[in-house]
Amino acid sequence: ATDPALWDWLLDGESKIALIRLVTFSEKTDKEVKEAVTQAEAQGATAVVLDLRENPGGLLSQAATVADLFLSEGIIVSTADRRGDADKAPRRTLSARADGTNYESAAQRPMAVLINRNSASAAEILAAALQDHKRAIVVGERSYGKGSVQKIFPLNNNRAAVKLTTEVWLTPNGKNIHRWPDSKETDEWGVKPDDGAGVPLTPEQRLAYHQALRELDQVNGKPVAGAPPLKQPKPFVDPVIVKAVELLKANRK
Repeated sequence: ATDPALWDWLLDGESKIALIRLVTFSEKTDKEVKEAVTQAEAQGATAVVLDLRENPGGLLSQAATVADLFLSEGIIVSTADRRGDADKAPRRTLSARADGTNYESAAQRPMAVLINRNSASAAEILAAALQDHKRAIVVGERSYGKGSVQKIFPLNNNRAAVKLTTEVWLTPNGKNIHRWPDSKETDEWGVKPDDGAGVPLTPEQRLAYHQALRELDQVNGKPVAGAPPLKQPKPFVDPVIVKAVELLKANRK
């Protein structure tokens, strides 16, 4: 939103749970999230659902800054060599700061993060940081698995260049995010929902979800150019949001 202060963030007046959806990570994402949380609390929110589904990523620095709004200490993300061995490459880390935390602890202000198979890169880093520090419940599907660091190496007197993957990002618990072409489902990559928080979708539910996004012109954060007009959609009950609300209500008891 260009002006988050004008939005009604509450899912409904009874649950007092706010829904904030991030479609990408741009230069102003941290400021917009902070403003959205402030407005949600002013509207009476006592819990937050942060929706990162279909979020392809963006600026890593913004993912770290948004994570820092909800964390007061600890590693947010770190690097390892391209196969995930942190001992074989100089390790870089981004950590939360004690000051600047915008939201209270998980016990006082519970939080859920929604992901799906198209949540990637910076979205995965944010989800993993909040999950590993037990700041949020992660709900939905396993994420995409895009956590590589690439560098450009000049060739032939700078007349050509090659881009190589040199490092991968690790979660605070040291787990690998990146999925390689030969990675198996049983391998460690991406971000998985918490136990009991996985929500597998049927093809019909997935189609209904994307149709609902198209109504908002927000698939991957971009207008859907040239899309045929939609028929009047049936009321869509989002099973992932339903599950998140269920878990947040249970945690508040």
